[in-house]
Amino acid sequence: MTYNEMNPEKGESRNCINVMELAAPKWDRLWEHHMHEHPVLIHILETGDHQAMRISDFLSMSQFRHVGLHYEFYRLCDINDVLCMSIPFPPPRVIGLAWHSDRKFTDRERLLGDLASPHISQAWHNARLVSRWRGQLRVLEQGFENLDAGVILCGPKGRVQFTNAQARRYLAEYAGVKRQIDHQLPDDLLRWVRTQELSLSRIDDAPPVRSPLVLETAGKRLVIRLLSKPGAHMILMEEEKTGPSVGAFTSFGLTAREAEVLTWIAQGKTNREIAAILGMQTGTVKKHVEHIFEKLGVETRTAAATQALANSQQEPNS
Repeated sequence: MTYNEMNPEKGESRNCINVMELAAPKWDRLWEHHMHEHPVLIHILETGDHQAMRISDFLSMSQFRHVGLHYEFYRLCDINDVLCMSIPFPPPRVIGLAWHSDRKFTDRERLLGDLASPHISQAWHNARLVSRWRGQLRVLEQGFENLDAGVILCGPKGRVQFTNAQARRYLAEYAGVKRQIDHQLPDDLLRWVRTQELSLSRIDDAPPVRSPLVLETAGKRLVIRLLSKPGAHMILMEEEKTGPSVGAFTSFGLTAREAEVLTWIAQGKTNREIAAILGMQTGTVKKHVEHIFEKLGVETRTAAATQALANSQQEPNS
């Protein structure tokens, strides 16, 4: 069997052949040289008829043997008849499948080909459409990879279809998700998506307001938003600065941990809140605060925060 995408006007043909002996450049060149003599191909171009047809429907065996297509091509492969199916496609291109035999194809075989032809044609168009969608999806994915935002595409049950590198970085930094999420959303994120779905499914006079999921860390936060339609979700992640960065306090001679504590003091957090955020004991935070006051030469949290914010405003843009 062969599959051919032909352009007789240009003498070009792209061929797929299931017989290894014939899958060679010399056979492709021979076919391109003689395909304009193929009676079925001539008939399709003249009439647009896409029924299953045989060469023997147009030429007797003796007539066919005097055609260059047979003498210089098919004869060398011991082929005496061809059963052809063509797929409707705008001219001048002709898309076709062909079965070859050393004998004449029977009327029953032609009828079976005619019955199968519309199903084969539909399958071909479906495959072409899927191939085009995949190509467009690859372009879209490449665009997502170049965004500053994190992007996750998933189905209604949280099955992940695409995740860009920025989303993976955000999940690792803000949610501690170290594993790849190639198949399923992390549990916390999936629960939030389902909560959003439930709020959207309520029947009220006014549509519900979609609430973003906000995750915070020192000096910045991650805002996660959900865009959805039936059967599909897009999760967008954007990072925002919420206060001075830890690096803004290096001139104070603070340790890295003290700089983190000062960052949260500048945002008005209490010792207990800072301890919860940084995962340490409240007493440890208190000790860090005392050291910060000493190094900054201040006595109150307000003064420390004021000095920290003033210093951060002088920090050069990165």
